[in-house]
Amino acid sequence: MLVLVRLYPTSGLAEFWKAIEFEKRNLYWKDIKPLYAIQQEGKRYLSIVLDVRNLESLQKDFLNNIAALASVRKIKTIPLMTPIYFPIPKGFPKDCVRFQVFLRVKPNLMSDVYTTIISFDYPEDIAVTYLSYSFGDDDIIISMLGTDRESVHSFLSKKMSRIDGVVSFEMSRVIRSEYMLPPEGSDAHRKRFQYSSPAGKKGRFANSEANQKYLNERAPLTAVVRLFASKDLGRLWDDIEKNMPTFESKKIVPLYASQQEDRDYVSVILEAQNFEVLREMLTGKLPALIDIRKTRTVPMLEPTYFLLPKTHPEGLERHLITLQVEPTMLQSMKARIISLDFPDNVFLTHFAYLLGEDDIMLSILTDSDKTARKFTKEAFGKLEGVRSYDVSSQVKTKRLTSKGSWKRHQGKYLSSYVKQHRKDYDARYDWTDDIYAYAMMEGAYPPDMEH
Repeated sequence: MLVLVRLYPTSGLAEFWKAIEFEKRNLYWKDIKPLYAIQQEGKRYLSIVLDVRNLESLQKDFLNNIAALASVRKIKTIPLMTPIYFPIPKGFPKDCVRFQVFLRVKPNLMSDVYTTIISFDYPEDIAVTYLSYSFGDDDIIISMLGTDRESVHSFLSKKMSRIDGVVSFEMSRVIRSEYMLPPEGSDAHRKRFQYSSPAGKKGRFANSEANQKYLNERAPLTAVVRLFASKDLGRLWDDIEKNMPTFESKKIVPLYASQQEDRDYVSVILEAQNFEVLREMLTGKLPALIDIRKTRTVPMLEPTYFLLPKTHPEGLERHLITLQVEPTMLQSMKARIISLDFPDNVFLTHFAYLLGEDDIMLSILTDSDKTARKFTKEAFGKLEGVRSYDVSSQVKTKRLTSKGSWKRHQGKYLSSYVKQHRKDYDARYDWTDDIYAYAMMEGAYPPDMEH
């Protein structure tokens, strides 16, 4: 799977480039290949594209080491899906400038826009060299060559932005780009996604077998997909309850949905075989059945579930805590959080690292919103390495898969300590048969309705 990592250094980008170049030979592991780095005009980050076999390696190896070799204040990781590299047209001007273009697109028209970009009628002074989906801040990323900024901006504003489905665009000039693999490695990477003709000309993948292998590879992941309502959250929630369970297959399992107070989206947590399976759902089935204006995908790492002790208060409420953490302290934060001295009325139920705007997500059960906020402030307000925190109450939670499928998922990620002392914990709380507990928003999942 391919990911785009944006690294925000504490010092200048020139010094950061030096550190990356000096250490780039040490940035390779069995499951990670840094492909190339890009610096864009007006951006305070350096982008590195990685080929990653599993996201856990990304967290434990690359992100941990990159934060150690240079002073990084923030790291943002964005999934890339269905990339294409286009050859440059013959006779194209050599004294051209490269631009990165970011499109925001209506969910129900993303596939149409992507296909249109491949076959668009490009002028002689514009050439597209790269195209992919990107469900981070934007929906589609394009790398484009042009003779000057004015001609590229004019083409984008007068032509490409008027493609049906394109909501907005942003462009920035590429100041510097460097391959991080030896030439043979870079060529091997590109061949999997190389198109047979320039963009705008009829063609196909030059190596369809290698590309198909990539699309079908097993790279399991768990992700949070945030669905933003077109009209209102109530209608969106109803759509999710009704339609999301129908997407389940051997390759993708919608696990549960949750809605937080004061948020304009509903979160759906899924397991998927790889990013491409997720992309197929986000650009195909999902917008056809669910009324959404945009989606944002946040991969989860090291999800861990915890059960309640057998003796616990009744009527608990679920709250979500998100943290932004200093990159150099990210890896050690899980152990520090798990070992916190939790009050008798606060229970940790879930932990996960996030590859997005936030770095860590916790789910807790408490007796009130006041307790949740007091605990969050005392626990994380002064905890070394935590840059910021946020807490919100969970308004609704609904399991979308069968009870058996959920139990299999939870069992894979159950805390090792809880597994060893299962007899001391209450495994029933999330599966209460009391429908009123769900209606009262006490954090419980509704019972199975199947016979």
